[in-house]
Amino acid sequence: MERNITRRTLLHTTAAGLGLGLLPWARAALAQKASLTGVFWGGPYLDAIKAVAVRQDKADIKWELHSGGAAAIIPKIKATWPSSPYDFVGCGDPQYPSFITEGWPEPMTKEEMPNFKDIPDHLFYKNAQGQILNVPMAINAVFFGYRKDIAPFPLKKMEDLLDPRLKGKVCVRDAVQGMNSNMVPYALANGGSPTNLEPGWEFLKKLAKSGNIARFAKTETDFINSITSGEAVAGFSNLSNWGKIAEQFPCEFLIRDKKEAPGFQAGLFQEGIVILKSSARKKEAKEFLNFFVSAENNSTYNKVLNNVPVNAKSESTQLARTILFKSDADRERLTHPFDWKLLNEQRQESIQRFEKEIVPLAK
Repeated sequence: MERNITRRTLLHTTAAGLGLGLLPWARAALAQKASLTGVFWGGPYLDAIKAVAVRQDKADIKWELHSGGAAAIIPKIKATWPSSPYDFVGCGDPQYPSFITEGWPEPMTKEEMPNFKDIPDHLFYKNAQGQILNVPMAINAVFFGYRKDIAPFPLKKMEDLLDPRLKGKVCVRDAVQGMNSNMVPYALANGGSPTNLEPGWEFLKKLAKSGNIARFAKTETDFINSITSGEAVAGFSNLSNWGKIAEQFPCEFLIRDKKEAPGFQAGLFQEGIVILKSSARKKEAKEFLNFFVSAENNSTYNKVLNNVPVNAKSESTQLARTILFKSDADRERLTHPFDWKLLNEQRQESIQRFEKEIVPLAK
């Protein structure tokens, strides 16, 4: 990498010193830089991946941001396949099953991606031939929380979200965000389970009718802005978003023992990237993403987000250790699972149901 940078610098310096434009051989050397199109989340996520991208000079990345959550890209790719304009797409546990079912991910091997050797094998999704289909990037978690400096009272249980003192003060993610995984804690708090979400739907209807919903967050930035501006004081989102808010304001993360406050636990999940088979620049995309998950670069990326790195040689921030549970017993008490297969199967139905049954009640 340093040799490439030095060569580029030398080319520009030589041309400038001679008062000439770049010579043909110099222009050809610079023209070898690949141009990749990547789809990624906005807000702190874009800041994080750009912090790594600037460290390399083999590829120029054109970023297209997810609009309305990572799941929203699925119908867009389906409509254009196999002529998708994207080389790689940011997604994760919620979306991997859909991508794999459609047959979109480009297979990879550890020989092609040598930095994969430092990533735990259980984080990889594989095909029948044992080839890897995803590039793990981070371990994240979603949970409820609130701003301690402006909340009218300390929240202790899910029912507190219905308290009149929170009138117009709760931020709710829409059904596209996280593949409607936000419905799981509502269900758990009301006698449901990861596979029985009906109690969650009923509770969310009560919340909408209460007038306590300030906003339906469609993006990462929506949620961050709602809480940092004081429009809302409480809500459900991931550690990356809560981390940005906690940089400015004191926050209470509602990660509690499930016996004491069901639904107020952390839902762990992986975030990553898939390279699309339709890409004409798969080799270049693999080179960039292998560079991206090196120990140093994975540390840099996750330091911006306060997520847990996937590279075993990377370092976690103090805030990321919030979801690094010390024992299996703590993990059992303080986390809950998701049924990603079910959430994927219900994806379109959930989006339509949310718009029909929940949104009108909040108006």
